Amino acid sequence: MKAQRPHDRWFFGSLAALALVTGLVVGAIVGGPALYVGGGLGIGGAASVALALRRRSQRRRAVLASPFPQEWRTLLEKRYDHFDRLPAPLKARFQDDVRIFLAEKRITGVEVEVTEELRVLVAASAVTLSLGWPDYEWDQLTEVLLYPQDFGRDYSFETAELSGQTHAWGTVILSVPTLRESFADPDDGFHVGLHEFAHLLDLEHTRFSGMPSGLRSEAEWLELVEKEMDRLRRGKSALDPYGDESPAEFTAVAVEAFFEMPLLLRRRHQELYEVLADYFGQDPAAWDDERGLWLAR
Repeated sequence: MKAQRPHDRWFFGSLAALALVTGLVVGAIVGGPALYVGGGLGIGGAASVALALRRRSQRRRAVLASPFPQEWRTLLEKRYDHFDRLPAPLKARFQDDVRIFLAEKRITGVEVEVTEELRVLVAASAVTLSLGWPDYEWDQLTEVLLYPQDFGRDYSFETAELSGQTHAWGTVILSVPTLRESFADPDDGFHVGLHEFAHLLDLEHTRFSGMPSGLRSEAEWLELVEKEMDRLRRGKSALDPYGDESPAEFTAVAVEAFFEMPLLLRRRHQELYEVLADYFGQDPAAWDDERGLWLAR
């Protein structure tokens, strides 16, 4: 995320021009004094758009001007192995993205207090996926709901069927104990935060298809998913068997494995690893090589 995206000025300029033209056209159709009223409304709309752009940019610059909180950095260093493996320039970008995410995204507790720890863990889950895309905004995210425990499909706490859920309207639900557990065990291939935000990447036209937006080759991905799901069914895969539920669940499980156990994924599923590395613009297995972790695997 950036204080101002390169295409923002063009986009909002175009939107402002459209508002102005629309006002003039409506005024011309109605005729008479309405032409001037329509033109005035169009100019007002254009000015509002420009003001919104400037205010957001100013807010982001103010957020990034302040030092990254030391308690947040300590938390990430102690609790998040992926943050530890990042090269220094990406660590700096990660911290900036966390700050902007927390300044702009709504995180709400349901019978649970939303502490700074939980806010940082949520932001880290999302930012991990988007770190390689400097202009990515998580625009499809409307709210993150934190639950005090795993929950049922009816959203009650009488059963513990789900540890997370992503809705087509952009709401992500996360179980707090499972979220903390996900960060506590960094290489088990399970991370509820990564899993649910991976579903949000898959969100297209209010449905989940298992096709993350922005893939270089959709046909290649579909063929690879079919092949990998067949390996799961035959017990020949290093991925969580839950990935065989559907292409959407396979995608989320593969994303978890990519960030949680990249060395194993690269060794046993090289093609899948390479596609995900290209997609996310990150190479966690190579970073683990640099840390000498391949010697212990």
